[in-house]
Amino acid sequence: MRMKLAAAVLAAGTVMACARANQEAAVATATPIAASPAAPGAPAAPAQRRQPVSPMKMDTVRQQAIATLMATLKGRENEPAGVVFKNVKLHKDMPVKEFLTMMDEQYGRGLGFTCVNCHMDNGDYASDERKNKVIARQMERMQRDIDSKYIAKVKELDDPRPKTTCVMCHRGTPHMPNTMDVPTAPVPQRKRG
Repeated sequence: MRMKLAAAVLAAGTVMACARANQEAAVATATPIAASPAAPGAPAAPAQRRQPVSPMKMDTVRQQAIATLMATLKGRENEPAGVVFKNVKLHKDMPVKEFLTMMDEQYGRGLGFTCVNCHMDNGDYASDERKNKVIARQMERMQRDIDSKYIAKVKELDDPRPKTTCVMCHRGTPHMPNTMDVPTAPVPQRKRG
């Protein structure tokens, strides 16, 4: 059992390392946001990057966006997300309210993202133009694979439906940290009964 779990962790680490390398390459090749246009004939101002937003500010931005979206969907909160929204691929049957809560808690807080990290800032939520959205779907598929093939088989967890989440590895940042502080604890004992 431990060998299978170790193999799962190794495989997950390899997949995560590949995903991180792809994300880092995307960041390295990203075009910086240009400064305001200069007057004709004046030298161009140097390009500037956006300043990082604090996690508290991101939470506020996400919560306001979700509240606004929920207000426009009043009366449809319990309909399946795949019916209400276009291009939902992984959570089609999830009720809209749960779907938006999951977007906030899993992707938003788990990765330190706001809506526009994955969705277009013109309100086109169905667009797959942003690479982060495609990566998030791939990571979710990997997460489901880890949950079903490996985590569910760890009987010591004493959980009928154990589940990994984004924050378990990402710790609230888009890229996994190079090192993780893993608390040491005694191995849980199986319940005998």
